[in-house]
Amino acid sequence: MFFGGGYKASKLKPQLKMAVTRFGISGNKKSALMKQQIREIAALLADDPPKEEKARIKAEALIRDDNTVEAYEILQLNCDLLSERIHLISHSRECPPDMVSCVSTLIWASAIVDIPELVEIRKQFRHKYGKEFDAAAMQNLGGVINDRVAARLSVQPPSAYLVQTYLEKIADEHEVDWKPKVPLKAGEAGEAMPAPGG
Repeated sequence: MFFGGGYKASKLKPQLKMAVTRFGISGNKKSALMKQQIREIAALLADDPPKEEKARIKAEALIRDDNTVEAYEILQLNCDLLSERIHLISHSRECPPDMVSCVSTLIWASAIVDIPELVEIRKQFRHKYGKEFDAAAMQNLGGVINDRVAARLSVQPPSAYLVQTYLEKIADEHEVDWKPKVPLKAGEAGEAMPAPGG
């Protein structure tokens, strides 16, 4: 191909290495911000009266960040693995079966996470394995995406039970005497947190 098109291991490997570094930096930044969020939530629960609804909203954001950090760690490992197996990738016409999930997960995540290197990584894999492979990954055909990454990067809000568990844990760790105003009923545990009532 002309004008720099097509698969090039010399382009893919550095992008994978840079993505590993970027995931690490982004994960560390989010972790530092999460510590601050936890202190803010503890302060809201310690107020008299506790600002429970605001704490719940902040806890939901904290859970989302916590999930993102976990997804970043898995994606970082995927990039590391593919970087180590670049020779195998370059010499295989089809994606090796044991790497389909890894490659597909990176392709899928490229549209979701804010890691610019994944866009170039996706392009390289599209050149290598074709548009059909790329489309299958983006649509998660055959359930090829890593389940934990898909769950952690889901746009679905966390369950009310999980939000309450986070709040209780934060209150306990910061020695805040707090109990929820309205305990969860059995049927509400799996549902999303209700909208603030005012």
